[in-house]
Amino acid sequence: MFDRETDETISGEVVSVDEIIHRKGMPAYGVHLTVKTDKETVPVHLGPGWYIENQDITIEPDDKVEIKGSRITFNGKPAIIAYEVKKEEEILVLRDENGFPAWSGWRRRAAVQPPTQQRMRWKGSGGWGPKANYRRMYNPETVETISGEVISVDKITPSKGMSYGIHLIVKTEKEIISVHLGPGWYIENQGITIEPEDKIEIKGSRITFDGRPAIIAGEVKKGDEILELRDDNGFPAWSGWRRR
Repeated sequence: MFDRETDETISGEVVSVDEIIHRKGMPAYGVHLTVKTDKETVPVHLGPGWYIENQDITIEPDDKVEIKGSRITFNGKPAIIAYEVKKEEEILVLRDENGFPAWSGWRRRAAVQPPTQQRMRWKGSGGWGPKANYRRMYNPETVETISGEVISVDKITPSKGMSYGIHLIVKTEKEIISVHLGPGWYIENQGITIEPEDKIEIKGSRITFDGRPAIIAGEVKKGDEILELRDDNGFPAWSGWRRR
């Protein structure tokens, strides 16, 4: 439904933050805002609840926001599909200018909670955000690329207080090594899975974790698909907020 030809920018005050199922049969609810501008009160569609609610910065009623997005007609009424939301000095990037979602880490090479009438409970990233101590372990100077076969896909809690993450045990020609992917809430909501016996290529930062070699992955390639997890400086793909 996202259409570049209908791009516009609006500014206003958040009236409410709500959960919505966009179509009958969809397994996941989304989050949308109702925003009051000088001219209208309009719904603004953000993205899936599992992604929006795991961001470290929240959007709440009475917040002043600026929204860039595509104006559409939804259920017979005007609405906006947002690709960027600005709140004070922070910017939440949701989609690129073609509408490609930020929460989809997979690119092609060359149990979700039901809706509730209660006020939304923002969880934060579970210690996986860009300002967390764990993120500082990624070192651009130790980035390397390995290839091998996945032996297992496991859950791991890197440090106390963090939510669980997903890591792989990968066998290469030289070693068997642990590869850290990212938070479970992000990895498990991707449309493509990584499973034992998959042949993959990993680009990431080699670190020492619990006294043993490990890699924090920036990118995983499986067949013709690429899962982008972190940029060259280790900034996580699952963190939509940027400093203005």
